[in-house]
Amino acid sequence: MEVLNHQGFKIEIDRGFRFGHDFFNLLNFVKSPDCKDLDRNSIEQQCDIFYRDIMNYGFVDSHNQHLCDGRFDLAAKNLNEINELSLDPLTGLRKKEFLKRKLSSLESDVYLESISDFSLIMCDLDKFKDVNDSFGHSVGDDTLDLFGRLALESLRASDYGYRYGGEEFLILLPETNLADAVSVAERIRETIEDRLHIGHYGLNQVTAYDLSKSVINSDDPAIDMNDAFFLSKDLSCSFGVANYLHCGLSDEILFSRADENLYLAKEKGRNKVEF
Repeated sequence: MEVLNHQGFKIEIDRGFRFGHDFFNLLNFVKSPDCKDLDRNSIEQQCDIFYRDIMNYGFVDSHNQHLCDGRFDLAAKNLNEINELSLDPLTGLRKKEFLKRKLSSLESDVYLESISDFSLIMCDLDKFKDVNDSFGHSVGDDTLDLFGRLALESLRASDYGYRYGGEEFLILLPETNLADAVSVAERIRETIEDRLHIGHYGLNQVTAYDLSKSVINSDDPAIDMNDAFFLSKDLSCSFGVANYLHCGLSDEILFSRADENLYLAKEKGRNKVEF
């Protein structure tokens, strides 16, 4: 499909174009003054339609029509609202409600041979109840917030992370075999182990910190003790990994296998990846 940008040049937009930062940048580039008197549904109705149709974040005909009509402001507004609705405000990961639709979409993609495979990672913060009990729910929220940001750093733009429960998370990895999915889980595990800790600077309030950006407490007199980080608690995660093809193309077996592996990781002492 071709659309005209604000300078009148044609831009080709592929039907299979995926939503994300690239798409929003494209909208900003081709955005033109809003066209008036177009027979369209209300913004609220449009958002409801988009919320229903775009949960799998694939390109859809209705959105192509918005672009053809030059309604780039409307398209950008709707997409941004839907994107915001889909995010868990605490962790920045997707909400659980978006998981089932995306999973169905991936299964269809495998059936249609659009993708060859995908994998699932289940993740649980180890002994998270101790964090809330020892430091309070505010520190617990800080911990979940930082976990979400660190987990996203380890994922590709095409991967999907979800907050499944309080301290439980799921990650869908398109075009990823079991070995590669295990590597992703191990990368996240190491990141959390190395960087996510609870402590305080000087006399400041206890909270969760990313140690890669912190000054560690030291006996060096040159270090200002108000800037030194005092470690209170290490944090870790356990992971269970499963692969769609290895599970006989069954989403039920996929979830069951990942859950069993997560339980096994907990049994083996936590802070482990099982598959």
